[in-house]
Amino acid sequence: MSSSFSIPSIDEVYTAQSHLRGIINETPLMKLNYEISGIEIYLKCEQFQPISSFKIRAAANAIQNLSIEQKQNGVITASTGNMAQGLAWIARKENIKCQILVQDTANEVKLQAVERLGGKITKCNFEQWWQTIITHQCPILDGYFIHPVCNRHIIAGNGTIALEILDELPDCDAILVPYGGGALITGIASVAKHIKPSIDVFACEIETAAPLHAAFNNGEVTEIVMEKSWVDGIGSPSVLDEMWPLVKTCVDHSIVVTLKETAKALKILIERNHIICEGASATTIAAALWHYINYVQNGKAGLRRKDDNNNRKLKVVAILSGSGINNETIIKCLNDTL
Repeated sequence: MSSSFSIPSIDEVYTAQSHLRGIINETPLMKLNYEISGIEIYLKCEQFQPISSFKIRAAANAIQNLSIEQKQNGVITASTGNMAQGLAWIARKENIKCQILVQDTANEVKLQAVERLGGKITKCNFEQWWQTIITHQCPILDGYFIHPVCNRHIIAGNGTIALEILDELPDCDAILVPYGGGALITGIASVAKHIKPSIDVFACEIETAAPLHAAFNNGEVTEIVMEKSWVDGIGSPSVLDEMWPLVKTCVDHSIVVTLKETAKALKILIERNHIICEGASATTIAAALWHYINYVQNGKAGLRRKDDNNNRKLKVVAILSGSGINNETIIKCLNDTL
């Protein structure tokens, strides 16, 4: 990756928004039907996209910026599921061949969706998959490689989410974003803070795989030991080297939630709003319900408190990134057996 890799400008994000008109859904903000002191929680429902994930924004904008020559041999990416679905969906629409390198432990619900969309799947072990992410090369597949994270068009496509949030809820105080590779939160945070510098943007990570929290605490990219859990789609052995300089400039910090908190948050979402989302999405609800207010009270959030000491509730948006979850996990969640 070139050393010139950087956060897209706000103009690039507005251009991405124009590219995505007629392709994506402008997803709604919905209140979480759950009372909590001091906070109103809003849900940015990206699971209502055509592929049930925000990744369609990133994939579509990346494809829209390819040349004819780059498209002619097809496109490839490395993805555990949602980016694969987004790329397969837009590639089918554009009549472009699409190949996906996936981990052999990837969520089968997501892989089945990729195949329904016409994407050709090649499985490999995690080490091979992670090497592709690190090197930006996939020698076993033929086509134009679109990196699922370290790509300006990917980040700009994701940034359109922040445009929609602040257009609908201009007095938003904070946005909570699940942290996978960093492209989603970098797009959202850079745009949100450009429009409203006082806003808080926090990454949400699961206790079994929280590399960004480790990087913030140590001031540098730090390798961690990952544990597999039912919360997939987020977490990695470390923050990507290319992403760390971008993330640390626009993200306030990381909030780590437990598996039990995430399961409880998902159950609340299903029972109160009748909405299903994947575990990665539920981390943002868990962070909003049980952690964010503590960050504010302890001075860890950037909110201005001195000139806003009335009883106004903080307006917090939780990004629901997708709904790739299997029925067995949902049943366990509702039965409190996760």
